[in-house]
Amino acid sequence: MRVRNRVFNLKNFLFVFVIFCSNLFYTGIVFASVVISEGEALIENNDKSSAKAVALLRAKWAAIESVSPANIKVDTIINNSKILDEAIKTELTATISSFSVVEEKVENNKYYIKIKANVVDNAASKMVARVSKDNSLCVLIGGIMPNGRVEFNNNFTLKSISLLNDNGFDVAEINYNTVNHKDFTNAVNGSNYKNIINITNSYGCKNILLGSLSIIDKGNNTGYGTFNISIAGGNLTWKLINNDNKLLKTGFFSDRGQGATFSDAAISIYNNMAKTTAVKMVSQVSEEILGAEKKSIRVVLTGSNTNLDDFNELRNDLKQIPFVLEISELNTTSLVVNYPDTALYLGIFLERGGKYKVVDLSDNELIIRK
Repeated sequence: MRVRNRVFNLKNFLFVFVIFCSNLFYTGIVFASVVISEGEALIENNDKSSAKAVALLRAKWAAIESVSPANIKVDTIINNSKILDEAIKTELTATISSFSVVEEKVENNKYYIKIKANVVDNAASKMVARVSKDNSLCVLIGGIMPNGRVEFNNNFTLKSISLLNDNGFDVAEINYNTVNHKDFTNAVNGSNYKNIINITNSYGCKNILLGSLSIIDKGNNTGYGTFNISIAGGNLTWKLINNDNKLLKTGFFSDRGQGATFSDAAISIYNNMAKTTAVKMVSQVSEEILGAEKKSIRVVLTGSNTNLDDFNELRNDLKQIPFVLEISELNTTSLVVNYPDTALYLGIFLERGGKYKVVDLSDNELIIRK
């Protein structure tokens, strides 16, 4: 009887344990890391309370970065309380579940604070990834001639790289002589990208644009007087992968070209596809990485000494920010920027160089001064 009771109790225990574990997974338990982090802020006009608030916010950002794989220093992201306040409202409340102050003091006119924080791991990684957008891209699009020769430095590839740079990508300058043509062909035609990734990793590329533009001999056309015209076809197959060996997107385009010789016809295809197909492919690549949403943000440059040169300089600086897609002039003091995220992140990038300071911001408006 005792044995039966023990078995029964053990069964009850296992049943309860399984139900308990099931509930944990069902309710979506969130795992957090406990970290110690520090922050400090300069005390201005003897305002210790404001300095403490900024120091606390910096400590929270430092806590978030400590559990994220991204290597970013908090001082390069935030240098004023306006950006900090907005970040707290939109990001930190969902990332730090709780915290306590371990130590705080004032030294050398600075407010110093140390906290113990519970940081939600996944939320932290996603948030820092948004701030540190990796726009690095390696482009390996080879023109494949009928004899198997691979030409990476063709007009189509060069035009595609130029357009990708214009769209905010940081395209690596690859030494194509280091690319084994067999490895390249296997990667384009199959799903084994390991050898290609090994090459592109040396250039620090997060994403890789692979493609083969096969040139096909379509014969001659004698309908142009006494001269034979060589006709060639071009079939472009491309795929976008990341350095984790994941296929993100694929595409196919075709075109025709003609010339006095087959080589001239092939060059004609490169030129034709550089004018039309390159734009389509780059648009699809951009949409895959940036997302379909193209948010418009009004950027206003304020200040009594602001002149036309400052305005033009701002336009050029915006062009250097990753994933700024288009800039148009609204009036003499403001621009409209197509950017696939909130004004907060655009402001963070502008403040990084120390040239601009965010005065005010909302989801779709950024007011700055030099």
